[in-house]
Amino acid sequence: EIYTLSLHDALPISRLRRQGERYYADGMRDLPDTRRLAILAICAWAWRAVLTDAIIETHDRIVGKLWRSAQRICDAKITAAKDAVHDTLKSFAEVGGALLDARDDGQPLDAVIEKNPGWDKLRSLVAAAAGLTGTLSNDPLGHVVDGWHRFRRYAPRMLNALNIHAAPASAPLLAAVEILRGSSGAQSLDFLRPGSKW
Repeated sequence: EIYTLSLHDALPISRLRRQGERYYADGMRDLPDTRRLAILAICAWAWRAVLTDAIIETHDRIVGKLWRSAQRICDAKITAAKDAVHDTLKSFAEVGGALLDARDDGQPLDAVIEKNPGWDKLRSLVAAAAGLTGTLSNDPLGHVVDGWHRFRRYAPRMLNALNIHAAPASAPLLAAVEILRGSSGAQSLDFLRPGSKW
């Protein structure tokens, strides 16, 4: 008996796969050669898809964990800067109010700054505001890069194990995959967004 199976013939394929997953090695030895080979071929084909899904799902978990960690770092920095933001805004409100009052009264603005808070204090307020602006606009993506060593360990092997195809519109992304696989001689970065920090 010869088994010729089409991949579109789902019923025999699923039945052979169930048999392959149910039989032990000694049970497989008792089957005719053609049936045993058909079962092994179907199981290898089906398990490849299952293993590919498991690899991608594991990678998604690693990326998600790294993203959540980066988000926590950003949130912690913003929380830590909350008092400094409050104090800086309060100081700027006081300086701004004094400047507006002086302008309305026709007084020179330099004298107001010299009196309160003073030029040195104003310089330190501006520097603090610039630093706080950077902290508040902190992007988790900047901290994801800190986890590059994790991806560097397994990503090239994972990408080499997967047979990835895509629509023509994704050609730049596939070029990036080739760079990560390490098989591309040219290190073109056309797949990055214009103005990217990378």
